Amino acid sequence: MSSHASKPSWRIHAALAGAQAGFALFPIFGKLALASIPPLAFSALRVVGAVLILDAFRLLRQREKIRPSDRKRLLLYGLLGVSFNQILFILGLSLTTAINTTILTATIPVFTLAAAALLGRERLTPRSLTGLLLAGAGAYVLLNAQRFSWENASFRGVSLLLLNCMSYSLYLVLSRPILAHYRVATFTATVFRYGAILIVLVALPQILRLDWRAVPPVAWACALAVIVLCTAIPYLLNSWALARTHASHVAFYVFLQPVITTALAVVLLGESLTPKTAVAALLILAGLAVTLIRGHLSPRPLP
Repeated sequence: MSSHASKPSWRIHAALAGAQAGFALFPIFGKLALASIPPLAFSALRVVGAVLILDAFRLLRQREKIRPSDRKRLLLYGLLGVSFNQILFILGLSLTTAINTTILTATIPVFTLAAAALLGRERLTPRSLTGLLLAGAGAYVLLNAQRFSWENASFRGVSLLLLNCMSYSLYLVLSRPILAHYRVATFTATVFRYGAILIVLVALPQILRLDWRAVPPVAWACALAVIVLCTAIPYLLNSWALARTHASHVAFYVFLQPVITTALAVVLLGESLTPKTAVAALLILAGLAVTLIRGHLSPRPLP
């Protein structure tokens, strides 16, 4: 690795900060768009828009073919990293607060380590186990704050977001080996393309029922912001930075997401940070910090 990988330049720091700022804006723009667009239809809109942008970016670079033997694996990664990830995330966001959503996002690097340990890809050290237990305790506190009642919409939302985190964690662990064989743009565009198929099929009833002409301009603006500012640009910035510095540097910026989203959710959405939610956030971020010190974190390119 070149020398600038160990000492990131200001451009790399700017790219990392910009990527996390974009990811942090997603729960805000998403909540505003979901006020007028049903969750599954919104999920399909976001993924299809991202596919078009990522494919266009891929075609601007040197074209690269996918080996036939890799297509089944890429289909699995598309299901875990895009289909299940997006459906669970958007449904969860529609049922709970933007603050809860961003707090749970911080568990993904920790859950990724747990998935890697279960699959024999990583050794679970006492330090990493401590991080996992802290993050798990934070998730438990957040679930308990919703009174463990499936009739409670926020409890359902938090539960779906936890499943989203687990699905994406499996995606990160399983897809890592194949990343060595393809360019980031080729891999990402292909995974999105495969993952978008199931989302569109599941969302088709909502897409056909929705009167798209009745969707207000503010919802369209927020949806466009999610596609461009919270998906395509942050992902490309994150990938560009990851190619030029250590994963631990990228992962450190995950801490920005809860701070930015919580502040904006309080100001723009009128949400409040309850004592239980604050305790859950501290536990989860402590687990993230303990794991980060060990240097095991993998960045989450797509919220």
